[in-house]
Parts: sequence; structure tokens; C-alpha cells
Amino acid sequence: MQSYLTDVLAIVGALVIRAGFAVQSAGQVRSKNSAAAIARHLADLCVAVLAFWAVGMAIQFAGNRFLGLEPRLLVGWDGVMSTLAFPGVAGVLIATAIVPGVLAERARFWPALWTGVALAAIVVPISRAWTMHTGFLGDMGIPDVLGAISFHWAGAVAAAVGAVFVGARTGKFNRDGSSTAIPGHSVPLAGAGLFLLVVGFVLFGVSGVGGLGAAKSLLLAAAAGGLAAVIFSQLRYYKPDLQLTAAGVLGALVAASAGAGALSSVGAVVTGALAGVLVPLAILVLDVRFRIDDPSGGIAVHGIGAAIGALTAPLLAQAGTFADRAKSLGAAALGLVLIGALAAGVSVLLWTLLKRTTPLRVKEHDEFDGLDLAEHDVGAYPDFQQNTIKSYHLREV
Repeated sequence: MQSYLTDVLAIVGALVIRAGFAVQSAGQVRSKNSAAAIARHLADLCVAVLAFWAVGMAIQFAGNRFLGLEPRLLVGWDGVMSTLAFPGVAGVLIATAIVPGVLAERARFWPALWTGVALAAIVVPISRAWTMHTGFLGDMGIPDVLGAISFHWAGAVAAAVGAVFVGARTGKFNRDGSSTAIPGHSVPLAGAGLFLLVVGFVLFGVSGVGGLGAAKSLLLAAAAGGLAAVIFSQLRYYKPDLQLTAAGVLGALVAASAGAGALSSVGAVVTGALAGVLVPLAILVLDVRFRIDDPSGGIAVHGIGAAIGALTAPLLAQAGTFADRAKSLGAAALGLVLIGALAAGVSVLLWTLLKRTTPLRVKEHDEFDGLDLAEHDVGAYPDFQQNTIKSYHLREV
């Protein structure tokens, strides 16, 4: 009965997180791309579940201890595998949710979906097989209780590769090296998504090994991360910036997912505060210095947040000898390198193949009109948006 309840909490938490990502992404893009954001999150959820069912679960749960690979596909969710299905697919749903927000407003619909397939079928199952207690990184004590490295870090690396291949939105970066801010159309909508994400993370935390202790750590970290981000934005911009605050809260949740229930209360607060400062700063650095266009800030939130949590969890854990902490820290560093390389390698191969077979981004006039009309023939706000453009299928070429 207990296992059944935790499985239900895992999948419900993951679905609430997916809903939060979708609502937040819809608010973070311009109104002409809002319906497309929802459509992509919904389609990505569908392909992720099916890819994990068809391929990923066999890799994650039926392989050898090192590679996590076994040439058995289409094992389904029946028999002995049924008890493993929900926790596994919950992690896949979280990892793949990062990509649609990062590639929003300029990537074509079908090429973008393939990243979700690759994550669900290959990257996340192998990563989780390595970090579970039966895997070689799990044996070393890697801090990956709620998937900070195997879900969030892997998804962020894959999304970053996709952002580089697809390129930035038109008008985002200027010839003089400056970056143009392209604000989303609805701060309240993005804020509602943030609250859903907090609820989803806490529910998912309860389902993990740490139980209520993990949920407590997540909530404390989120509070500390949000407050640290408010102070950071006040000192840097002389006003409490809402978007940076939201990034601090989410980055803290991701960071706390590494140690979760193993963190003390003080450790959770310290972890969250570090993420609350470093994640918003990383968003600015990726935008201004590295010129990577990420409308959602997901690369920094999930990538930097996961790295912070993985490297601080061994130091802030409630128990453990010096040798145990050192071993866990080494496992965290090794896991970040190996899983990052796996996610990057698979993503580079995928996007290289896609680039040679199909355009990766929409046409410039479609980007100007918005993806709602260009790819879905629908407007998120038909009463307020321009009505001079004919249906996409009826427009003259």
C-alpha cells in the first residue's frame, strides 16, 4: 500500500510539474506564441511517455550495472515491470519538460519533439540506471535522490545543445554584442506556473526516498532561494525583479533535489540561498556573455541549479564520515561529467541529423506572425490579436 501511494504521488507530482512548466512557458513567450507553447508541452508529454514505454524502461531497469543497456525493446508496463513504470516515467516527464521552453518562439514543431524522444528513450534511462543504488554511480553515493543530475542536469544540457543548433530569436542579439530583452506577454500566467511547480516539486519530493523530510528540504530551499534572489535583484537593479526571483525559487528546488531528505534544515536553506543568487546570475551570463537565447531561463535553472545541489549536498548532508562525503562529492563530479557528456553527445548527433534532413527553425515571416498561426492555425487571444492574417493554410505563398 505504501509503495502504491508513493508511486501515485510521484506521477501526480510530475504531472503537476509538467502543468506548471506549460503554464509558465505560455506566460514567458509573446502572446502570438502562447498557444504554441501549450501545444508543444502537450505533444512533448505524449512522445516522452511513449518513448519511455517503448524503449527507455527496458534500458533503465533491465540492463547491466555500467551501461544500463539491454537489447530488449517494447517491454511494456506489464508483469514485474509494472512497479517500476510510474517512478521511471515521472522522471522522464520532468527532464523533457525543460526543452520546449528553451526552444520556444523559433524552433519548428516536429524537430523540437525529437529531443524529448531522445531524452525519454536513451539519455534519462541510462543516466538514472547509473545513479540508482544498483548503478555504479549509485554505489559511490552520488547525491541524486530526486534526479537533480539524471533528470534536470541531463535535460538542461540537451536543451542547451538544441538552443545552439536552432539559434536565437530574430532581433534577440545585436551587431554591437548587446542583447535585446524580449519580455513575455503575461507575468501573472508565468507566476501561476511557478506556484504549480512548487506544489509539484513538493509532491514529487514526498514520493522519494526522503519522504516528508525531502518535502521539507525542498520547501525550505525554495523559500531561501526566493529571498536570496529578491536581495540579489534589489542590490543589482535597485528593485526586486519578479523573473529573477522566480528563477531563484526554481533553481533552489532543483538544487535541493540532489540531497533532498539527506539535507539538514540549515543545509537546505544554504543550498537554496546559493542557488537563489547563482542561478539568476547564470541566466544573465548565458544571455549576455554566451549569447544563448533561452526564453524560459531553463538552462540555468536546471543546469546550474543541479550542479550547485550535486556539489554541495555531500558537504551539507546530516550524516556521514569525511571519507563518505569525499566519495559522494567525487561521484557527483563524475556524474555531472559523464551524464553531461552523454546528453550532449546524443543531442549533438540528433540535431546534426535533423539539420541535414529538415529546417530546424520556422521561416522569418512565420516567426514574425507567431507560431500560434504559423504552425497551429489558432490564436491564444483571438479577440485581441491581429486579424488581418488569413488562416495559415489559406495564405498566399
